[in-house]
Amino acid sequence: MLRRILLAATVAISILVVASSGGGDIEPADSYDTLSAALESAGMSVADQKENKFLFSDVFSVPGIEITASGQDLLAFELATIEKPEAQAALISEDGFGIGLKYINWIDTPQFFMNGRMIVIYDGSQSLVTDTLITAMGERFAGESPGGL
Repeated sequence: MLRRILLAATVAISILVVASSGGGDIEPADSYDTLSAALESAGMSVADQKENKFLFSDVFSVPGIEITASGQDLLAFELATIEKPEAQAALISEDGFGIGLKYINWIDTPQFFMNGRMIVIYDGSQSLVTDTLITAMGERFAGESPGGL
């Protein structure tokens, strides 16, 4: 119970910090372009996007796009229809370490976000990135925040 209260308080404070940090409003992210715009609105510089031909190339139905935001790497998947992300998300274990029949040995604690036709994976611990993703895409559906909250 205390953990949930602390999580709710942390998320509420983080959203306020993120919303005011970049000088602009963070809009919902449901495509590569709107994801980049949300990250930039939070004050991050977004580098070129490139197709990821290695990680998850045969797990999800589309290849991922690597996005670097202020030195932090994200992996984004934009699917063809609104129903596809739900089917893809069903492959991911609750802790985020299993996808389909594969076990992923992440460097950090994986965090999975979904909004519209997008699934975004962040394997890092920078709170600005995590908070921006929560604001733009909603709460994590798999994985957990670094530190276990």
